[in-house]
Amino acid sequence: MNLQLSAEQLLLESSLERVFQEHSSGARIRAAEPVGFDRELWDILVDLGIPALRVPEDQGGSGMSLMHALLAAEQAGRALAPVPLVEAVVANRLLALAGGSEAAALLEDCLAGRAIATLALHNAGTRPRQLVPAGAVADAVLCLQGDALSIRRGVARLPMPADGAGQTQHGAIAAQLLDLDASDSRVDLAGTREAFAAALAEWRLLGAAQLALIARRAIDSAAEYACEREAFGRRIGEYQAVSHVLAEAFTRVDGARLLAWRTVDAIARREPEAAALLAMLWWWAAVNAHEATLGALRIFGGYGTALEYDAQLCYRRAGAQLLVGGDPEKQLLLAADLLYGPATGREVPVVALPDAGEVAIDFDWGAEADAAREEARAFLRRHGSEARRRFMRDSLDGFDPGLQQALAAAGLLYPELPREYGGPGRSPRAAAAIRETLAEAGWHMLMPGITDMLWKVIHHAGSDWMKQELLPKIAAGEVYLAMGYTEPTSGSDIFAARTAATRKGDGWLINGQKMFTSSGHRSDYNLMVTRTAPDKHRGITLFLAPVRQAGYSVTEIRTIGDERTNVTFYNDLEVPDRYRIGEVNGGVKVLAAALAIEQSGGDLYVNWLRELGRAALEWAREPGAEGRPIDDPRLRLALAATAARMQVTDVLSRRSLWAFEHGQARKHEGPMVKLMGSESWMNCSQQLLRLAAPDTLLRGYTGAGLIEWSARRSISSTIFAGTSEIQRSIIAEAGLGLPRTRS
Repeated sequence: MNLQLSAEQLLLESSLERVFQEHSSGARIRAAEPVGFDRELWDILVDLGIPALRVPEDQGGSGMSLMHALLAAEQAGRALAPVPLVEAVVANRLLALAGGSEAAALLEDCLAGRAIATLALHNAGTRPRQLVPAGAVADAVLCLQGDALSIRRGVARLPMPADGAGQTQHGAIAAQLLDLDASDSRVDLAGTREAFAAALAEWRLLGAAQLALIARRAIDSAAEYACEREAFGRRIGEYQAVSHVLAEAFTRVDGARLLAWRTVDAIARREPEAAALLAMLWWWAAVNAHEATLGALRIFGGYGTALEYDAQLCYRRAGAQLLVGGDPEKQLLLAADLLYGPATGREVPVVALPDAGEVAIDFDWGAEADAAREEARAFLRRHGSEARRRFMRDSLDGFDPGLQQALAAAGLLYPELPREYGGPGRSPRAAAAIRETLAEAGWHMLMPGITDMLWKVIHHAGSDWMKQELLPKIAAGEVYLAMGYTEPTSGSDIFAARTAATRKGDGWLINGQKMFTSSGHRSDYNLMVTRTAPDKHRGITLFLAPVRQAGYSVTEIRTIGDERTNVTFYNDLEVPDRYRIGEVNGGVKVLAAALAIEQSGGDLYVNWLRELGRAALEWAREPGAEGRPIDDPRLRLALAATAARMQVTDVLSRRSLWAFEHGQARKHEGPMVKLMGSESWMNCSQQLLRLAAPDTLLRGYTGAGLIEWSARRSISSTIFAGTSEIQRSIIAEAGLGLPRTRS
């Protein structure tokens, strides 16, 4: 796995950033309206060879990869550059691949800056009059005429009605309504329908990347404004009504950008689902860029709607780019066709993908993870059964000590626990592959999952004695841990803890109450947040308290999701000082690391979403009184949306894991995974619950029954490990630099 750009890619990115900073100011963008084209900027890009990025070197281009083109599209999007960069890059490559003297002559003109070529998005044989991206400035249009590739020069630009209806200047892009049958010249080439389809796929990929960065510019601009603008005596960024809107948009748009990168990787690998990924990407990027730019505009209040201010530029540009590409939900339906097969009576259109070249990035877990996955599958073949799967589902916590010790012996229970303490010492990527494999079998084990998070806290901040004493026992599956964070009056505000730890000789007495201590009825040690001084933040101390002793009691809580959690009581619980983690009154620092570990476990939500999608598909393919549910367009959209959200959660999770492994982790990235994953699982579950009614009223092991279970179980995922609101606050503050919204 590698998310580090190559030196060449970084140079391209930084070079374009400098060019656009100098030549794509707000004033220049406005001056380019209403056509949406800046000739001076275009000539600079031509001199730099940007339109020739994807043209082979032996035909006068740079021969660069699809990832290079995507990075160029990103920079153009962030700058709102009034140039047809995406259209020209794609059209020029298609000309190079088409062959023939006419194509070669036009390509030569395009690379020299004497001409601009673009593509028509629809077949000219069935739709001769159509809105063409960059049609207002193009000297030639490449289109499909039946199954033949055709070059049209001097295409007639249709006049705008006097009342303004039909104008294409919503976002000041150079789109134009053209009559492809009315042209000065027409040359039909030997290029195939498949080559043109691949070019259209590249146009959507680069366009989606551009949309994501347009939206990111809008979010950054609104965040900067929210740090300065005051209302009711406070900066507006201190209001969660502002900061949470921006945090949500930031998460979704960052997911869109990463999904574009992931799609490039999938195309380069020729993965079977690459075309479906591209369709999901366009839908996700288009819808969320539109919503993000609208939300960012509204942060500016009335100023956001004023044409003399920049806020509206991002909204109009994003809107225009998604509209010229058609209804985004049609791409989501295409994704459904590609993933699940076409609905009855519907044909899947021709889908082709471009050659990607050497892209450098890589989202694959790698060979070590593949080997670990095979070990997990072998274990499942030896120990798995339908009865065990149902036990995992039906029991309150999936606790099976014998099985878990067998997993530990196989190096599968706590894969990352270091060898020096008796663990297998696997990489985080291998651990993620193991968790995914066990989840596919329906093995969901709450207690080892909690312990897997907490041993990392011991390893990070515990004393040498604690590591030597406890980590080998944890590695063997002999002891288990639970979290003692939440209290009756504080909820997610864990720094408001009242549970007291007071000195007694060489140790401590703990008194208080904790809520929602999952696995607290089976744990050997609880990681305790205690108060040792009055100051809210500088009075917190952490202990790994031994709880199998007098002074500890438990009361059961049953949840709507068939889970058991607990109220735990601490009455003069004696804890030797050697079980303290970190300094006295220095628990906040340790707790920050513990929360970062807890919130970064995004593959958990990927696995839940994947399981939800499979259950819904199982139900949808069963014939009913009114035919197969899978033929219902509403359900197809919901299934594909679930798959898309799973992919977005997955790329956010992989980015978080990769950054952690390489020492590049940023505070907001883990909360992004938690927010996207938990909210997606809950919202997709609720939508599918309604669409599959009334079958989802009944519990059971059918597809509908698993949807019903997921709808109940997913609710708590948006609450534990910090509510979604807490995650949005962290993202807003750490990721966007907004002021704190809580004390």
